Amino acid sequence: MYLDCAIFENFRNIQHEPLSFTPGINILYGDNAQGKTNVIEGIYYFGSGKSFRHARDKDMIMADKNHAQVSIAYVDAQRENKMAYRIFRDLHKEMFKNGIKIGKVSHFIGNFKAVLFCPEHLSIVKDEPSERRNFLDNAISQFNRPYLAALMEHKKLLEQRNALLKNYEKNQAGFDLTAEVLSDKLAEAAAYITQVRAKYLVRLFETAGRFLSDMTGGREQLSFVYLSHVTTGENESLFDYQTNLEKYKKLMREHLSRETMIGTTVSGAHRDDFEIRLGGMNAKIFASQGQQRSIALAMKLAEGEISREESGEYPVFLLDGVLSELDRKRKNYILSELSGRQVLITTCDESDFAGIEGANMIHVSAGHYEKLES
Repeated sequence: MYLDCAIFENFRNIQHEPLSFTPGINILYGDNAQGKTNVIEGIYYFGSGKSFRHARDKDMIMADKNHAQVSIAYVDAQRENKMAYRIFRDLHKEMFKNGIKIGKVSHFIGNFKAVLFCPEHLSIVKDEPSERRNFLDNAISQFNRPYLAALMEHKKLLEQRNALLKNYEKNQAGFDLTAEVLSDKLAEAAAYITQVRAKYLVRLFETAGRFLSDMTGGREQLSFVYLSHVTTGENESLFDYQTNLEKYKKLMREHLSRETMIGTTVSGAHRDDFEIRLGGMNAKIFASQGQQRSIALAMKLAEGEISREESGEYPVFLLDGVLSELDRKRKNYILSELSGRQVLITTCDESDFAGIEGANMIHVSAGHYEKLES
């Protein structure tokens, strides 16, 4: 898969700009705050259905405009495709593929596949659990639509159950029956999400382990431990949906009394996490910053490999300012591993890539993009 072109209209500081890309390395360079990351954000939206900068849709619309639009043309193994989305200040959005309107975000995500590297990802080892869950959810959702549907269902049910718990004193009539129904449905979604995450993590760490071993000359070994309310031991498998379901249902019954007092759900896939281990030790505590960054890079490269295994072709790799955060050795390793794949890179210093032949160089200044002719 490769991205052929993109057109931005009223997106962040970009009024109207068409950009064309080559199937190899594309480098967007320029000073800070000129619009390089805006391009990555707009493109990655097609893969995730949201901003990776945790922005609301309306925050991505140019200040004096009512809506923004981004359109892309990309080529996959079957054909050339065109996709677009429009985001409006009143918070609604419209999505299209090949001229046909898409009604659900779950049908929008998964068509265009991309792997994002950004400086924040270098801290995934020591970040909060929510960041590791987001990493998993974004990666899996691009090729597993039932998983994405389960995530959306889990979120909706969790909001409904929490609202019920918070209003327990006011609505005790019928509370037990409603709580039972919501708990059972939430347990079903959670059991499936945990199952899929657990299976994905096994694949991820097998592949990431090979990258890390290669990166470090075989000196470092990578592993993980899944942390969930439905596990009782480190090596316990979470692959069985029915077992997960029974455990989640049991926990929700046991915790209900406490939950009515604190007004929130304490068990569910929204509390899952995984501990990353290097040489059998918790990498969050014992790994150096350089080791943690190597682990994060290995995990992102592994994400791309699994995407290829699932779809039959590599996704587009988006590197937003991440290479400037790395030493020369790690930078060279990443570039060598991404050879032969489409890569979009943002940087403040184009001289870092002076030795790369055939790169598509695009200068960025105040929301304008000019291709450097070779």
